[in-house]
Amino acid sequence: MSVVNLLPELYNLCEMSRKNEEKIVEIHRRLLCEPLQSFFPLRTVEEIQFELLRNGIFDPMEGLEIDKTVKRLKEQNVWQILQKEFERLKNVWKGPDVPIYIFPLTKHRPIIDGEEAKKNGVTYNGVLFLFVSTEMEEEELKTLLAHEYHHSCRLAFLNKQSEEIELIDSLIIEGMAEAAVEELYGEKWLSPWTKRYVPNDVRKLWKKNFVPFLNLKGVQLHHPFLYGDDSLGLPRWIGYCVGYRIVESYLKNNGPIQQFLLYQIPSTEIIQRSDFKI
Repeated sequence: MSVVNLLPELYNLCEMSRKNEEKIVEIHRRLLCEPLQSFFPLRTVEEIQFELLRNGIFDPMEGLEIDKTVKRLKEQNVWQILQKEFERLKNVWKGPDVPIYIFPLTKHRPIIDGEEAKKNGVTYNGVLFLFVSTEMEEEELKTLLAHEYHHSCRLAFLNKQSEEIELIDSLIIEGMAEAAVEELYGEKWLSPWTKRYVPNDVRKLWKKNFVPFLNLKGVQLHHPFLYGDDSLGLPRWIGYCVGYRIVESYLKNNGPIQQFLLYQIPSTEIIQRSDFKI
């Protein structure tokens, strides 16, 4: 299916929101969330809307003037750039054909390491969402897509529901995606937290804070390990750093390997043949 053309819906949302300001939440839900119900059969439309808002879609009030942002993104050829890059990645990685939804990023953005976020992405089995801003460079768009699409490839191989995925898988999923970004676009485009901590410190935290919980199931329960939690002695973004360092050392120890082969290697094998063997 590839990149979904949402331009008509986004322009329509803005027009309808201006005419019916008292119903902007409902309009946002009906035009953007209801069409996604087939991907989330166990969730209500309200839950889908909450999930998108949590991950970075513009909120209903922003819909009053979202056409200005959409026009700018269109002028920047965002949809065409991502479609072309998706076709390239799908061919090189021999990956699945998944629908990709591109939405303007909300103005209410978190501050990460002193800078306002410019993007976000989230991947589920069978569908991918990108939340983009007009401040992004072309290469940044491509790296965002590559990171999330690599998740789609890995998740298709694992073939697990989110509640079945273990912490060991979440770590390797993130590490593999960043390794793929580095291979394709260079070290410059790695997420800053991949090398935030030196390898020796990462290995110590790995043994103490991660190894005992590697079989913990449920993606929602992995958030403290990925993003950090002071109460658990986990520094910020440590899980992303751990995952990247594991995959980095695996590749160093075992030589170059094509991505479509890498994402089909079990997580336990990646760890056992890395510098982080248990």
